[in-house]
Amino acid sequence: MAERQEQVVLSLIERANAGDNDGVLSLFAPDASYGVNAWNEALVGIDVIAKDFDRQHTLWSDLRIKVLNIASAAKVVFTERIDTVHMMGRDVDIHMAGVFEIDDDDKVSSWRDYFDMKEIDSQFSD
Repeated sequence: MAERQEQVVLSLIERANAGDNDGVLSLFAPDASYGVNAWNEALVGIDVIAKDFDRQHTLWSDLRIKVLNIASAAKVVFTERIDTVHMMGRDVDIHMAGVFEIDDDDKVSSWRDYFDMKEIDSQFSD
């Protein structure tokens, strides 16, 4: 178990839940990568990641992250989460698996999320 690395990720989640984007970004290494959907090309660098956070906030608000499980191996931290956002007049729950890599300076060097877009789509099919 890599308790120190897990604390970095939990701090990031706490800041995200508080709506503190600057605080979240302060936990990234300068050349960090962020995979909104892990199968898409990762965004690289804090400025690029910050722009994507701004883009995402035009689509939804009121992010709430609930960590169901967290585990780590050396510098890699795995999370199982339910992320809830307010979008198009309703709360949307998204089951997420996230993989974070933490560097020697206790900064996030990589963050990749995995989720199924069908789960999001299904919440708008009524």
